[in-house]
Amino acid sequence: MHRLTVSIVLLMSIGVSAVEESCDRHSGIQTECQVPFSTCGYTLRPLSSKFGAEVTGVDLTTVNQSCADALKQEALMYRFLLFRDQDLTWQEQIKFTNLLGAVFSETSSLRRPFHPKTPDPRIAYLSNDPLEGIPGQGVEAWHVDGNSVPAPHQFTLIYCVSATRNGPTLIVPLKEIVDMFTPEERAFLDSIRYVSGNNESITMPLIYKHPVRNYDTIVVALGLLSGQYILRQDDHDTILSKEETQRIKDLIEAKIIGSNLIYSHQYKSKDLLLLNNPSVAHIAGPGSQNPVEVAGLRLMHRSTVRGDRPPSKTSSIKYACAQFEPFASGYCLFSLKDSVFYPRYGFFDTRDAARQRCKSIDEGADLATIPNKKWNNLAKTIIERTGVPHWLNGTNPQEEDVFWGEVKSEFTNWHREQPNDHDGPEVCLIMGPFGTWLDLACEPKTQPGADPGPVITWEDGVRRKFNVYPLCGVLHKQS
Repeated sequence: MHRLTVSIVLLMSIGVSAVEESCDRHSGIQTECQVPFSTCGYTLRPLSSKFGAEVTGVDLTTVNQSCADALKQEALMYRFLLFRDQDLTWQEQIKFTNLLGAVFSETSSLRRPFHPKTPDPRIAYLSNDPLEGIPGQGVEAWHVDGNSVPAPHQFTLIYCVSATRNGPTLIVPLKEIVDMFTPEERAFLDSIRYVSGNNESITMPLIYKHPVRNYDTIVVALGLLSGQYILRQDDHDTILSKEETQRIKDLIEAKIIGSNLIYSHQYKSKDLLLLNNPSVAHIAGPGSQNPVEVAGLRLMHRSTVRGDRPPSKTSSIKYACAQFEPFASGYCLFSLKDSVFYPRYGFFDTRDAARQRCKSIDEGADLATIPNKKWNNLAKTIIERTGVPHWLNGTNPQEEDVFWGEVKSEFTNWHREQPNDHDGPEVCLIMGPFGTWLDLACEPKTQPGADPGPVITWEDGVRRKFNVYPLCGVLHKQS
């Protein structure tokens, strides 16, 4: 089993474990079980401590829908993926793009005229040689793709047919940029609506909820890509001056430059970058448009997956709220099952990282506290619906004792033969089938012979290997 390291906001995982081959192979249990994870056989290598991963061991010309779904989930978690040594025709690039979602017509972009060498409207040829592709693309300013349509693109795929000696693509993560704003800056920016510089009828919240991950992100389209922003206060809109808009764009760019998070990818021929647009901004770096005579030919094939949800400040997460004691003033539970993705068995967040994921969705949230049967029943309805185990905010330091922080719980709801400290100490707490509790190590197990995650017989009678997802709780949730 490869060693696993988890940062607060990003899984830093390497490889697909051979432990996926069978269930309970070291526990002595012979019950047949399912391993509901992709078996594409690819391996990931993190490219930085915050975001990005290189994928090896996969040929994009042969992937099926199941493998593409897993890679899509990896892209959502890592925010961008790099594939090297891919021999792709433009037809094969479109085929792979289509596996990720509905392909956007590149020639419909207001800033991207049709090039005579482009064989299909779903792909764009971009080059420093105007005879080979459209020049000057992506160099205007930091941006997310699809900034002139109602819903920015979900994914951008950039395939390098021919690389120059310079001319990287620079990429920056957007959640961290939003987190850098001071409370005063954030309060102001929350009232701003982005306006497209190419189509002033396209407006959207500048800061909004990621359509899948549900954390805060931002529409980055600097320079001439932006029109004059709108200030919305008390349902009244005021068009800002060019100077006022420029100050906002300068603030965003200053955060990007000062973030120390910019990743620079220097292309080799046959590289493919897969960007999750709501998660990252990018720009074609210095040298990308140097003359062919100086730098050699730079030729990129670009395809995109259209967005299906206009930016909104409203999260898609469903809260289940009640006023049971001891939270008589109100407490809400919510699952992050549909906001975090663990495509491989045994690679999931530690309990501490899961706590941070809750806070990234709602500042006052943490893993859920379940102090009595009424709250357990409410949590059970969520767990049943998702069909996967979830972290709770409790600990099990000894025997059947459970603590919520420093407070010993008078209520417990252990699953049969639990707690059991299987494969070593298990002092953290998860909720499984029937709303029952199981003890678990506070992070995926890495010792030889141990199952990294729980192996559980679910309510349908099928025994499966599982990853563990955050079940969050927050007081006084304001809709």
